[in-house]
Amino acid sequence: MREDSKSNRWLTAALLAPTSMWFLVMLIFPLIVILVFSFGERAAVGGYAGGFTLEQYANLPSRLKAFQNTMVIAPAGTLLSLLVAYPLAYFLAVKVSRQYKLILLVLVIVPFWTSLLVRTYAWIFILGGRGIPTLLEFIGIEGVRLINTPGAVLVGIVYGYLPLMVFPIFVSLEKLDKNLLEASSDLGGSPFKTFLQVTLPLSMPGIATGCMLVFILLMGEFLIPAFLGGGKVFFIGNALVDLFLQSRNWPFGAAVSVTLVAIMLITVSLYMRLTMGGKTGRDESLM
Repeated sequence: MREDSKSNRWLTAALLAPTSMWFLVMLIFPLIVILVFSFGERAAVGGYAGGFTLEQYANLPSRLKAFQNTMVIAPAGTLLSLLVAYPLAYFLAVKVSRQYKLILLVLVIVPFWTSLLVRTYAWIFILGGRGIPTLLEFIGIEGVRLINTPGAVLVGIVYGYLPLMVFPIFVSLEKLDKNLLEASSDLGGSPFKTFLQVTLPLSMPGIATGCMLVFILLMGEFLIPAFLGGGKVFFIGNALVDLFLQSRNWPFGAAVSVTLVAIMLITVSLYMRLTMGGKTGRDESLM
């Protein structure tokens, strides 16, 4: 038995070795490089110069506005995407007949068939001076500015990331046992009460997955704020593009990157603890 167990361990290690090496090279090693860079200094011609200093981290308050915008607009965009995606996912999963469901799902994912850059340019025109503001002026509402505002960035976020929120929620609702809804109705539960006590709790895994996907991607977003924010709504992603590609201050950019990773790790860990903790508590109560 011991020989079999030992051979199984060696077999498992051999099978996991390629994936582990890939993970080490493609994820861990770049993070180590960025961490080392963050303690260095900017070279005279830009880039990285060796050394050990905390100056880059001490200079983080100069990018405080980018951190504030990201930490406010990213959660707001995630919540707004959820509010738009949930009714759509519910309609597709529960109300639409099977023969039309596939067609509507394809329509949801159609925007992903084109580049986000092209779609964002389209919103520049829609929200710009010759778009919606012109229509508002035609009906007598003047002086409305939509482009280069946080609202424009939120519109771009919802449009760009909506499919990533819809599909996890759709999958959770698709697995929902319709008999539970009928049982709740037979027991006198109103549609609203049934939704709160049956549908919403059972769709929480999809909500958690969708929010996680959208929030993590938004934390590194730079294209939507750059185009729809017009340089007035600055995300951490925009700060990193400026530091690495324009000012070529790699150590400071690395320090900002390490700080962003730390914030995301703390936020995601707390989020997972809250969501998984609640699920564990329910499982223990059932036992």
